[in-house]
Amino acid sequence: MKIRKKILTLFLCTTLAFSFSSCQVQKTTTEAVTKTTAKTTKEEVAEKTTKEETTTAEVTTTTAVKVVEDYAASKVNEQGHVMVVMYHGIMDNPPYHRTKEQFLKDLQYMYDHNYRLISLEEYLSGHITVEGGMTPILLTFDDGLDTTFALKKTADGFDVDENTAIGILEGFLKEHPDFGRHSVLYFHDQTKNFGEVGTDKDRFDWLLEHGYEFGNHTATHDNLGKLSKENVIKEVGRVEKYVRSLYPNMKLTTITYPFGARPNEAYRDAAVKGEYDGVKYDYVVGFREGPSGPFVPVTHNKFQPFNAPRVRGSDGANGDLWWYFDYYEKNPSLKYVSDGNPNTLVVPEKRANTINDYAKENFEVITY
Repeated sequence: MKIRKKILTLFLCTTLAFSFSSCQVQKTTTEAVTKTTAKTTKEEVAEKTTKEETTTAEVTTTTAVKVVEDYAASKVNEQGHVMVVMYHGIMDNPPYHRTKEQFLKDLQYMYDHNYRLISLEEYLSGHITVEGGMTPILLTFDDGLDTTFALKKTADGFDVDENTAIGILEGFLKEHPDFGRHSVLYFHDQTKNFGEVGTDKDRFDWLLEHGYEFGNHTATHDNLGKLSKENVIKEVGRVEKYVRSLYPNMKLTTITYPFGARPNEAYRDAAVKGEYDGVKYDYVVGFREGPSGPFVPVTHNKFQPFNAPRVRGSDGANGDLWWYFDYYEKNPSLKYVSDGNPNTLVVPEKRANTINDYAKENFEVITY
């Protein structure tokens, strides 16, 4: 499964005029994406972790259960905003952490207002599988904390600690199975990511088996904006090397910049493409902290892959999650609303000028 397709080259080399020393096309067609199928058993997932080239759990991109027929009545807009939420752990330490009650409040609001969780692969490819009339949202968790995810011992081995963010999400999914089991966890290269129960491999295996995805948050959480090029490469590459020590064929696809800070402009690309100690990395998206740009999807001509915004999962403050909840209630036409078919791109006629070349080549574009 190759989710990179032509996203990297199209955006870096043309749309954004991003300067790399070389831009090599890595072609993967829409057909390759639409043929991927979800693996459901532990045995299949265990096999996948040793064979696939990315950390993303495979998803089925066949037509969702509910497909919209009247686009205007459902206000379908697949060029609308797709929020990416930045969480950390479960504790009373705002604005970067949430209490259990606050996190459940967030999830309940999302569910009640027709937000549905999507995978990182869906976000990167644009082939979004939520039902018609629903709005996709991507959850991310930084720092590899034991309040984000941890295991507990059971008679049969291990299970998720229900007091962690992932444990709380799993509990919510039991009551709302149509919400979507997706989130991306970003971590460092240290041992004991996500607590001390079990080994690193035990913890990561559990996450993979349950459909969660991984990304790079640098080795020591240093501010990349203050580092030399050599140290930027070291910070990023150490995490990639750590991942390969657990899963030799895995390659991460995204990075979240600590503090939202990117490297010096002269060598900014070192955070997303390079080689450290014989291990290469080549990322598709770099996430910032805060609304660094519009929350547009990958099919939009204003999508900025290495300036991708995230909202803090917090109340109140301008630009945080609940500010945006209120903002989209007041401006619903700005939200992404799905037609239910991941292979079409349905857009109001007045937004047709936002469609980029990647979308035209990889989707059936429908305007109304």
